[in-house]
Amino acid sequence: MKKFFLFAACASLFVMGAKAQTAEDLFKAGKAEFEKYDKLFGEYTVLHGNNPDAPDATIGERATALMNGFELLQKALPLDTVIEVNKDGSPKIDKKTGKPKFKTKYSNEIVGLLSGHINDVLNVGNAGLMGQDFATSYKAFNFFSTLVNSPLTQGVEFDPQTLADVSFYEGYSAYQLKDYNGAYNAFNSAIGRGYTENQVVGFRNSCLANIIQNFCDNKNYTEALDYVDKAIINDPSSALMYDMKGYILEQRDGLDAAEQYYAKAVELDQTFPNGFFDLGRVLYARADKIIEENQSATNAQLAPKLLPIYDKALPLFKKAQELDTEGTMTPQAKRFVEDVEYKLEILRPTK
Repeated sequence: MKKFFLFAACASLFVMGAKAQTAEDLFKAGKAEFEKYDKLFGEYTVLHGNNPDAPDATIGERATALMNGFELLQKALPLDTVIEVNKDGSPKIDKKTGKPKFKTKYSNEIVGLLSGHINDVLNVGNAGLMGQDFATSYKAFNFFSTLVNSPLTQGVEFDPQTLADVSFYEGYSAYQLKDYNGAYNAFNSAIGRGYTENQVVGFRNSCLANIIQNFCDNKNYTEALDYVDKAIINDPSSALMYDMKGYILEQRDGLDAAEQYYAKAVELDQTFPNGFFDLGRVLYARADKIIEENQSATNAQLAPKLLPIYDKALPLFKKAQELDTEGTMTPQAKRFVEDVEYKLEILRPTK
């Protein structure tokens, strides 16, 4: 994993449930949070300068203060309107618009505080990432990614590579926290923005596999199918997505229900070992069922039914074994190959 440093403009809103409701209270509370962040960051800088490997004991506290500040001040901004009144207390009316006149009291300072702390959001994310404080880095990068198109950042031009990098490291941080839903969404965003480094597709697929497995473990097959169907819409040429759909249906309804999706996976990607292996399992199970239902039959009687199935299954297992460069399914595929070859030798008439 390469080290990651970002220097880009960013700003966002992180909902943390401030108690204050008036513009003045929100402004004062938000300003105090930024002052707390500035103080902690100043102390850290004095001690460690720009050393990215220095211990950072206050990163979590700084992140919370910074994001609290953004949340409070962004809440204060739309509330900062003071209606102008006449001597009798009635609102002054603008002759042009016919609406009450108003003025702002804190808005200029609020905007200055927000813009002055824009870069700090990614700095906090970087610091968390470098210190393997993934809860902090995820909070910061998600904080940025979610609201990059917020009104506060309208008109700000973001570097496309920076946006892609942030999405990846948001996903990477969530992945380390085993938040596979958050990670899956962030990795998808990174891929959509053109990110191709650090095995991003592998990370994305691992997230999906974990999500689907969790659904199946809890027998939430409807939710699992909904999730994978959405993934297929986003990536209709992915053999993995169809293989996963087959796996869900296999758990719920049996191998026959999964067959068309395993076959689709093979059709889409001739280099995808799981598809060949799973399609081979369907055929092997079908042959087993025939044997179980005809226990009194001789080999000669079974041969016409079993030989076509085994002849079709054998090359699928061999192909899975050949394509399995990581060796994750090779032992199983090898056992199937040896077993099918043995059964074919017994069943096929000798000349």
